[in-house]
Amino acid sequence: MISNIISKPKGPYSLKKIADFTKDKIIGNSKIIINRISSIENAKSKSITFVDKKKYLNKLSYTKASACIISEHDIGKLSKKLNLSFLVSKNPYLSYVKLLNIFYPHVNNFKQSKTLKIQISKSAHISKNADVKSNTIIGDNSIINSFSSIGPNVYIGKNCYIGNNVSISNSHIGNNVNIQDGTIIGQDGFGYFFDGKKYIKVPQIGIVKINNDVDIGSNCTIDRGSINFTEIKKGVKIDNLVHIAHNVVIGENTAIAGQTGIAGSSIIGKNVLMGGQVGVSGHLYIKDNVQIGAQSGVTKNIEKNSIVSGTPSVSLKTYLKQSVILKQMVEKK
Repeated sequence: MISNIISKPKGPYSLKKIADFTKDKIIGNSKIIINRISSIENAKSKSITFVDKKKYLNKLSYTKASACIISEHDIGKLSKKLNLSFLVSKNPYLSYVKLLNIFYPHVNNFKQSKTLKIQISKSAHISKNADVKSNTIIGDNSIINSFSSIGPNVYIGKNCYIGNNVSISNSHIGNNVNIQDGTIIGQDGFGYFFDGKKYIKVPQIGIVKINNDVDIGSNCTIDRGSINFTEIKKGVKIDNLVHIAHNVVIGENTAIAGQTGIAGSSIIGKNVLMGGQVGVSGHLYIKDNVQIGAQSGVTKNIEKNSIVSGTPSVSLKTYLKQSVILKQMVEKK
């Protein structure tokens, strides 16, 4: 089974040692030991998390993290009852990026491992031209076609079909999954931080999870998660030339037509239908049973059972009214 993170972190480190590296102030226990970086939701004891937006402050009331990076402006807004130690930073996100480089210094420097073995079912068929890298498991009756690259850190379940020239890394793939030619899954996400002078690369330490009965067309790209995972849930159908960015979650039985792009950390509900060339902004929530017309630009959350179209997307009724009015205005000239 593949871990939810791309590699084992370095460390552990005391909070004091971390603060010395990030140049941040400690409030709380400087001696606590930190063994990993986690999101607020998935943190466990001995994890450190971070908050760089006010809307996430309330989530600290239920996180299981031992420490949190927070801004100088937000520290005074927190309840004193929180059982957390804090690194108080002028720029929490920059401190987070620094920590990623401490805990995961070699995240993009893959070397074939002699200790992490390859397990391939006897009933699987692997093309002689395919490349299977370390820490990879391929299940019963799965097919890997020519010139595909599988691994590192990949689990492929039963009865899967992987086409030609497919690249899969840092991913957990369920049963009965079909992936067509040229698709790339689990690659580095588009994560950068501008420090005022230049862009700094943000290490992407998560993976991709693809559940059972998913179909993915040709030449799609699905980035691995930045800190958690990018997830495609059961029964999803994805057309050709679709891009899914880091941390996106796509709900069960959703269908996405070609040339659609979904920006990072957006959540798509169950049974959603997206027409071709739809663009979805980042950090949005599109709820269950939504229908989105072709070439729509989604810039806000969408409530369940809605039908929307246009750029920016509005209800279909409003979109049709706008179209009629615009046509009338043009014809009057």
